[in-house]
Order: sequence, then structure tokens, then C-alpha cells
Amino acid sequence: MCLIIKKSPGRRITADFLENAWRHNHHGWGFFHRDGGAPGQLVWARGLSYEELIAHNARLPLDTEVYLHLRRATHGDVNHEMAHPFVVHPGLLLMHNGSIDSLAPQDTEVSDTAELARLLRDMLSGLQAEQVKGLIRSQGFRALTAPLIEGSMVLLLDAEGPVHLGRAWHAVRREEWDEAMAGIEVSNTHTWGARSAEQAASGPAVLQGQAALV
Repeated sequence: MCLIIKKSPGRRITADFLENAWRHNHHGWGFFHRDGGAPGQLVWARGLSYEELIAHNARLPLDTEVYLHLRRATHGDVNHEMAHPFVVHPGLLLMHNGSIDSLAPQDTEVSDTAELARLLRDMLSGLQAEQVKGLIRSQGFRALTAPLIEGSMVLLLDAEGPVHLGRAWHAVRREEWDEAMAGIEVSNTHTWGARSAEQAASGPAVLQGQAALV
């Protein structure tokens, strides 16, 4: 299980919310978004350390919709290769939140999301970009993938924008966190915790590397 956070244009993901979410999902991070200065181009990055996550978040363009994935491994090694997003076709990226038991790989180094990416990569192999763009937005594709990803959330991003499959977003409420995060959408409510009164009073704690998170 993991967490995806959707940063709307004009909004920021606050450092204290990221700290909380990272404590629950500390096996890797990744961002993707479209490049506002170069239409048709995608920007993405991924890593393993909290410090890099905070630094990258602070550099995100304010006026751009950005998606952040925080990983909590259920299958597969903890490394850069298993962090999201995954490339499933040239110019097409994937993030996933949830568990797909039917794709649990025999190779323990590989995650179920990596297997999903491989399946989609095989499905889309040989297609042109325009064909892929139409296919992933078709009702047929949605119907074909629905049984596989039931209960999960899948995000695909290409030059045209995001394609959202599966579980609906949850908008963070003021009473769950604070005014700064109210309305920010997340993929679930159980891999981050509501902010306590003590946290609200003291502000975000400082984490030092992976050791402080386990």
C-alpha cells in the first residue's frame, strides 16, 4: 500500500504533511507532471531519501498540477527501480496505489506494480503515440483494466495529461489536517495520520535519513 498526493496548481504540499505521510510510506518517492515551459514534455523524478523528497517538493512549480507517490512496499525490493513512476511506453508514465494480489510476482525482487507496468508495456508495444493516447482514454481500456485494478488507483500521464483509473480521490478536510492542506486530494486515508494537537503546536519534526523512519 502507498499514497499518491495530487498538488493542484497554485497549491503546495506542506512539509509537515509530507513528514507524516513519509513515516507511513518510506520506501521511496516519485513525482511526475507536465512541463509548462515545454508543451508535450513530461518531468519526473524518484528517490529514496526523505531529505531529497523535501528538497524536490520545495522546487516544484507552483502553477503546475503535480502528482507525488510515496511507496510502502508490499512486494519487491526497496530500491530506485521499484519506486514510482514507471515508464510503460515512450512518453507515458504510471503510478499505482494499492495491492494487486493476482500480480504478486514469483521474483521477490519485483513489485506487483512493476508487473502491472510490464503488462501494460507489452500491451502497448508497437503502437504509435497517437494510438496509445486514444487507447488509454477509451472505454474499452477502462473496462479491460477494471477487474485487474479493482480497489486500487492507477494514474497514467502523457503529454495530453493524466488518466485516472480505479479508486476515487479523497479531499483532505480541515479537521483532518489544517487550512493549508484542505482540499488537496490524496489516494487514501489510511496511510497517513490526522495531525495531533501536539504536532500542530510544534510544527514538523526533523528526520535524519531512513534510520529515523523505520
